[in-house]
Amino acid sequence: MPAPTAVTAPPLEVGQHVIVRTIHIGMIPGTIDAVADGSVTVVLTVRDARFQRLIGHEIAVELSSGRGIYRHGGTLKADRDGTLSIALSGEVERIQRREFVRVDAHVPVSVRGIDEPLGGETNTLDVSGGGVRISDPWSLPLGLEVRVEIRLPDGEAVHALGRVVRVAAEEEKGISFEDLARPDEDRLIRFIRERERQAMRAARAA
Repeated sequence: MPAPTAVTAPPLEVGQHVIVRTIHIGMIPGTIDAVADGSVTVVLTVRDARFQRLIGHEIAVELSSGRGIYRHGGTLKADRDGTLSIALSGEVERIQRREFVRVDAHVPVSVRGIDEPLGGETNTLDVSGGGVRISDPWSLPLGLEVRVEIRLPDGEAVHALGRVVRVAAEEEKGISFEDLARPDEDRLIRFIRERERQAMRAARAA
C-alpha cells in the first residue's frame, strides 16, 4: 500500500461532509460548520463524550474526493456538545489506495448494528475496498457501528466492521469499513478488479 504523500489539498469549506479521526476513537462523521485562519469547526453527526478527554491531542479531518482522501492534521482545542474546534497544523496528506476504486455491484449483504438491533438483509449498490453503498429500507442512523457480511458470487462471504457515514440518496446509505481482515480485503479487491474488467470489455463492445 503506498504511503501517504504531502499535497496541496482542496480547501475545507462550510457544509462539507467530513470524517474526524483519532487513534483513540476511530472515525466519526461530521459537517464543517466554520472555517477560520488555521482552524476549523466540525459538528459531529453523533456526539461522543470521549472527545472531552482528547482535548490537546492530535486529530485529523478527512475529506473524500475523486482522487483519494485528503487528511488535514491538527489538534483538538474544544468539544462543545459535539461541536469540535480544531487547530489545523497545515499538514495535509492525500491517501491513494487501490481499494478505494468503486464499482457498481448488486450483491446480497447483511448489515446489522453492533450495539443496537437495527438492520438486516439487503443489497449493495456499489462496492470498494474502503466501504459499500447499500439499499437501506430501515433508515439506519449516521454513526451507527455495524457488522457487514457481503456475499460475493464465488459463494464466500466478506466480513467487516464498519460505520454508517453518509446518506447517499433516499433509502441509500454509505458504510465505511473500519476493520477488514487482509484475506477478506484481498478477495474484495479481486472481485472489484474483475468487475472493472467486465465494464471495460462492455464499453469496448458498445
